[in-house]
Amino acid sequence: MEKITPTSKNIFIGKKKLEYYSNLLIRADKGLHEQVVKILERKVGKGSTVLDMGAGQGALSARLNDLGYMVTAVDVDDNDYAMHGSNIRFEHVNFDDEENLVRFSEKNESSFDVVCGVEVIEHLENPWGYIRGLIKLVRTGGLVLVTTPNVTSWLSRLSFLRTGLFLSFQKENLSYGHINPISSFELNMIMSRCGLKNIEIVSAGTLPPMYVTSFKMGLYSALALLLRPFQSGLLNGWCVIATGEK
Repeated sequence: MEKITPTSKNIFIGKKKLEYYSNLLIRADKGLHEQVVKILERKVGKGSTVLDMGAGQGALSARLNDLGYMVTAVDVDDNDYAMHGSNIRFEHVNFDDEENLVRFSEKNESSFDVVCGVEVIEHLENPWGYIRGLIKLVRTGGLVLVTTPNVTSWLSRLSFLRTGLFLSFQKENLSYGHINPISSFELNMIMSRCGLKNIEIVSAGTLPPMYVTSFKMGLYSALALLLRPFQSGLLNGWCVIATGEK
């Protein structure tokens, strides 16, 4: 069970606002990109080759590029990506088109020190195929990093108790493509059975034990704290970050 310490990090008050990096919209939870960067800085040296597999407008790619990593950005939407013309190479890939993904993987097999799939896997029909594609792209000894919404968080558990649906995977979430809830247990199983080793999965994003965006959310937080002694797993964090070595 996660240990709670009485610090300000255990309380979040107010609603989250859209965040940007160099005027590029961050399509991820508050603080997630910074946490991804800290993990990469700890596990791989700057100057390493990084594939951002699902780059969106390019906020994470730009951040990593500014830190000295050699970045290649990939996304399904050429028009949304805003870093065309920069020194970051961009390629168009449709992750749900298995032939398209296989061609890209074969062309770039074992080409990267790190392959990142940040907030992508929950949008896809075939998470196993996606993970296998990421593994094929990273060199032997390299790092695969995947993030996804934390469906076992305390708030998601309360959501499931009330509605039978996980947080971030309700009807309104279909509008931006959340179709595949994946628990940390399942993600660990996929990564290990696909051949990755030294797998680590941690809570990420912004969802501390006290998450007070309204009076109602304050009550939910209090209820969750009462239930916490009877629960285990990754209870905090809006997302999880999973890493594994090839």
